Amino acid sequence: MKDNNKQMINEHMSNERTFLSWIRTGIGIMVFGFVIVKFSLFVNQLPAAFFQNSNIPKNGFTIVIGIALVLTGALTIVLSYWKYKQTYKLLQKGEYLYSTLLLTILTVVIFLMSIVIITYLVIAAYPFNFSI
Repeated sequence: MKDNNKQMINEHMSNERTFLSWIRTGIGIMVFGFVIVKFSLFVNQLPAAFFQNSNIPKNGFTIVIGIALVLTGALTIVLSYWKYKQTYKLLQKGEYLYSTLLLTILTVVIFLMSIVIITYLVIAAYPFNFSI
């Protein structure tokens, strides 16, 4: 009986550690998005402060990317809480079934955000000039 109770405690603690890891991941994604937005605003204001006649194009797309990353981080946190509660209930019943659905969804979302950021960086570094 004691071994079963100890195993149940370990399973719940493992569930909690996994949840806290997802929280850290979500916060990290949100911080990255916040830094992108703040850096974009800083870069847009820098020429006006130091160079009177500068004509640097402003691109609001970095702000959109940053906000999307903050939303992705927030979504990660909400979904991780949902998964934590779902796992907690299943562990209480003794019916836990392993599922990779949440992991797959978050991996796809983060991968797509990475592709958008990489594409943006390549386009920003090597702008295409189409002359007709």
